[in-house]
Amino acid sequence: MTEAADERRRSPFSAFIGTEMEELREGYARLSLVLEPRHTNPHGVMHGGVVTTMMDSALGAALGALRGEEARRRPHATIEMNASFLGSARPGDRIAVEGRVLRLGRTVAFGEAEARRGDGALVAVARFAFAVGGRDG
Repeated sequence: MTEAADERRRSPFSAFIGTEMEELREGYARLSLVLEPRHTNPHGVMHGGVVTTMMDSALGAALGALRGEEARRRPHATIEMNASFLGSARPGDRIAVEGRVLRLGRTVAFGEAEARRGDGALVAVARFAFAVGGRDG
């Protein structure tokens, strides 16, 4: 994947927090981030907004790769997300997120994502629904 393609698949907000796209193919994306103190809550552990952003970004990119040029003409947008937080992470930990499209329909797509620490421990899982190609998408 070229650098230009990487930037097209990564949302500006995901880039802002510092994620790196590791792998992208039709229906699948893997991105990562090494946590910094700026990514934590007042208790010094990873803020839930960081991991949910990563999961949403991974799945959005996976769906974009699956939809190809159609995604540019008729964008998709997250309409539902259900996240479960199963573990914690601290500055210095590497977080890797994998997103997979489960089903692509005409107007709605479904997917799932999971986040793991570098030691393999599961940190969070989420299921998503995306509106596909709507006027507001």
